[in-house]
Amino acid sequence: MIGNPPIVFLDEPSTGVDPKAKRFMWTIVSKISTQRKKSSVIITTHSMEEAEALCTKMGIMVAGKFKCYGSSQHIKDKFGTGYEIEIKIRTLTEREIDNYKQQIGVEDQPITMNLIEQVLIGMGADALVNEIKEGGLGDEFYKELQEIGSVKYDELIKWAFVETRGQVVIELFESMFTTSEVLEHYYNQYLIKVSRDAYSIGYLFGMMEDNKGKYDISEYSVSQTTLEQIFNNFAKEAEK
Repeated sequence: MIGNPPIVFLDEPSTGVDPKAKRFMWTIVSKISTQRKKSSVIITTHSMEEAEALCTKMGIMVAGKFKCYGSSQHIKDKFGTGYEIEIKIRTLTEREIDNYKQQIGVEDQPITMNLIEQVLIGMGADALVNEIKEGGLGDEFYKELQEIGSVKYDELIKWAFVETRGQVVIELFESMFTTSEVLEHYYNQYLIKVSRDAYSIGYLFGMMEDNKGKYDISEYSVSQTTLEQIFNNFAKEAEK
């Protein structure tokens, strides 16, 4: 890099480099190319993080052939397969739990299998009755019933609240998008992948903001297909 050469070629420069040294190297490369503007830097890398951090334009090659070329956003817009939407259903307050108990009419006690159906129907969660089984959405409650014969009243109410709200959101996405798939679901968090269709990421943020109160969503995020996923999709097509 001495003498400000017009072009600098770097081949996998961060391979085997620890995170601190990698960041230092990125700073140096950025100064050469974007701040001093004395040299053009061409990098080959398998790290999409590195590509996004350093490159104003990038191309993806598979089997020695360019599959795309442009800015990070251009590639995401043109070759992205959809969006990932992460939502978190809010947690019930103690007062809300007490209100549900009064509404259901079951005494505050450990709930046995005979009472679970009454509790779920009282909450309008009839569909969840059949999920209290091994491998079902209520698998943890099923195991608890097998071990100690009852489940905690408060925990059952919280679970039913989250699952009913989550199912409504999933049905909303299924009606909006051509394809909708739940990638992850743990307690009150959902990660849902949807097709892009004709929706912009800005529209989705607006839609989530408008509906978060209606569907009891406390937190949400919307993200485009990552460069890593686009790269892998090109590679899979090449293998086929």
